[in-house]
Amino acid sequence: MKVLHLITTLSGGGAEFHLLTLCRCMKQKGVEVVVACLSEYGKDGRSLRCDFENEGIRVVRVGDRHGFELNSFSRVARLVKKEQPNILHTHLPRADLVGAFARILNPSVVWVCSVHGIYSDGWSGRWSLPLFGFLWRRVDAMLCISHAVRNWLIKRGMPADKAKVIHYGIEPDKFSQPSVDLRKDWALNGSVIIGSIGRLEPKKGHDCLIEAVPALCQRLPNSLLLIAGHDSWGYGITLQRRIDELGVREKVRLIGFQNDVVSFLGALNVFAFASNSEGFGQVLVEAMAMAKPVVACRIPPLDEIVVDGETGLLVEPARPEAFADAISWLLAHPDEARKMGRRGQERVRNYFSAERMTHETLGLYNEVFGARQ
Repeated sequence: MKVLHLITTLSGGGAEFHLLTLCRCMKQKGVEVVVACLSEYGKDGRSLRCDFENEGIRVVRVGDRHGFELNSFSRVARLVKKEQPNILHTHLPRADLVGAFARILNPSVVWVCSVHGIYSDGWSGRWSLPLFGFLWRRVDAMLCISHAVRNWLIKRGMPADKAKVIHYGIEPDKFSQPSVDLRKDWALNGSVIIGSIGRLEPKKGHDCLIEAVPALCQRLPNSLLLIAGHDSWGYGITLQRRIDELGVREKVRLIGFQNDVVSFLGALNVFAFASNSEGFGQVLVEAMAMAKPVVACRIPPLDEIVVDGETGLLVEPARPEAFADAISWLLAHPDEARKMGRRGQERVRNYFSAERMTHETLGLYNEVFGARQ
């Protein structure tokens, strides 16, 4: 089988890292994989092209500049005709749009589309949702990364029989041992470290965690909050202003994008995720894979990942006091926190592995390809 993946950019985001893992695992199973991107770079200025190529995965850059180009439509259509893949698998809205045009000109190819988020009020392109709804209903199969995404699509008119949930998966063994002791390197020994990962933007809820810090420090004066994530939108200025207003400059650090996620997670006592809108929430899975106790918002789809009271704690979104209480409880009950971490680690191996994700995705490919034949 040959699969051509088309994605908007190769920037270091959740969809792109997911695709890297999926392609690596598919290649190991003998699938011929080609990745095409409309532009190589996203707003954070980082590209995963070398990561793909180091895995022996061929990458084709369709566009010449960083932004969207109209001639991408014809270029992708010619690429599909040249490569003759069994499956065209598109990722992210702009790639879906271009992929739809390529499918019209190459009607024999099977088109699978992954929806990596819930594109509602927070998405700048929400005005185009009627168009995407029209296009998505014409795919051979829609791969939804969570039940929350699937439910949202069905409410917008997506046929239920075309929408299949396949959760993101990771390679748990890659999260077994940090390569660097960041506590030592950053002189943080003696601190109780709470960490979070996510782009610096309002929906990620970093402000909620920052506002929880004063209450945390009253109970545990040696608490330290580390927030990792690139600042594509300049929102870090707003967060830093809030840090200064609360007088917690010594207790909160915005540490930017971290290439070594495993070592960052390894330095934490608790992983906290206050995002109030997600398509999935892979960073929670990664933290659980390292047996870290987690606190997250009680929202779909995070409640598909965390079993409240068993593998972590779920609290109401946008409530700093609830996060402070939950984090404090975990730190005050280290034995229970460790048990939650171990149960979370086991849950990742059972339900959120790359092996399971790849097996289910290939099963979907075979199903829709057989139906078209």
